[in-house]
Amino acid sequence: MSLSRTFEAGNIWLTVEYRHFGGDEGYDIRVYSRINGNPRQILRFDCFRYQPHYHYDPLGRDERVELAGYGMSDAILWTLKQLTYHLPEMLTQAGYPDVAAGVQPEAVREAVAKLEEHLTAVLGRS
Repeated sequence: MSLSRTFEAGNIWLTVEYRHFGGDEGYDIRVYSRINGNPRQILRFDCFRYQPHYHYDPLGRDERVELAGYGMSDAILWTLKQLTYHLPEMLTQAGYPDVAAGVQPEAVREAVAKLEEHLTAVLGRS
């Protein structure tokens, strides 16, 4: 089963892949939208084993927020909750209020459910 997937959700899409970075590793969940017709990464959640964190506008101002006290599994659960319940606020915080205004909550919930199902399958747990 592939560890890299994309999940469409209205005006945004989510990607997930497993990656190794600087002695750490884990699942990388990204939020994209089209800005001026071009794909733009707006949020990135690095659900790493040792130093999980997330980024607002990782290709722009790259504001990084640590998830101190979280391991990889906890960071994944935290990320799924944020995507489900707080995505518009996070998109606005990242500097994309127009994208936030266009979020379709039901489409996001469906995409996050599919993302969670995928992660459950690859992690081998329920």
